[in-house]
Amino acid sequence: MAFYLQFIIFALTGALVYLGIYLWTPGVVKRGGNLLSTFFLFLWLPVIPLLPLALFFFVFLEGGSISPEEIIERFRLFTIPKGDWLIIILALLATLVLDQILEPVGKKFARMRLLKPPSYLPAPFNPLEKFNIPPREFMGTKLRGNWKLFFLFVPLHILAMFSEEIMWRGYFLPLQEAMFGDLAWLVNGLMWAWLVHFALKWHFVGMLPGMLIAPWVAQHTGSTLAAFFVHAGANSILWVLLLLGILGVGRKKEIREKGIE
Repeated sequence: MAFYLQFIIFALTGALVYLGIYLWTPGVVKRGGNLLSTFFLFLWLPVIPLLPLALFFFVFLEGGSISPEEIIERFRLFTIPKGDWLIIILALLATLVLDQILEPVGKKFARMRLLKPPSYLPAPFNPLEKFNIPPREFMGTKLRGNWKLFFLFVPLHILAMFSEEIMWRGYFLPLQEAMFGDLAWLVNGLMWAWLVHFALKWHFVGMLPGMLIAPWVAQHTGSTLAAFFVHAGANSILWVLLLLGILGVGRKKEIREKGIE
């Protein structure tokens, strides 16, 4: 596939995500829609179809077959060697640490008129909004005892991330390696950050470590699954926060303190 077509697919995905966050979500919410379900519907709707689309490209553009052996080979879904797990763990730690270091940069950009988040967007996605830990609610939805949310959100989140990795790292990265050689991970990561995630424009610097580390891991290890574990590991922090809110960790102490006052 020509590079300009790859660019279009990256950009089109990002454009749909942008419209979902800045136009469609606030429009539906104004009409009484639930913020949580609406936001993630439009966030994941352009992403989850990347999985079948990548398989379509493989079969109809490259003449591949839907057999486990060929899919594993083409999309680099190999078993991860023990030695590569250390790379994955170090890459994940680097992603988390650098994200925290660059958090003040995102807050600074979020205060600029052209880069600010949409006004409806709450924490933790809006860096200007305070996010309580443990959280009581998530995007307007109460968390205490809300196991239905957890068991629906986490699998869909995993599917969305896996779909991205299959397309960006599994299908496109090998093509880009043939075009750009050792710098393919850099091209892949910048397109993932600044095209697909353009909607997070206040985060255009802070997102770079995570967006570059995952494709570097994929190219360095030759494994799409390695990049997936880095990607999912970084985002799993959100699952932990949701779990704390659902369990009501710290809630009893808060109630006691209010009672004393």
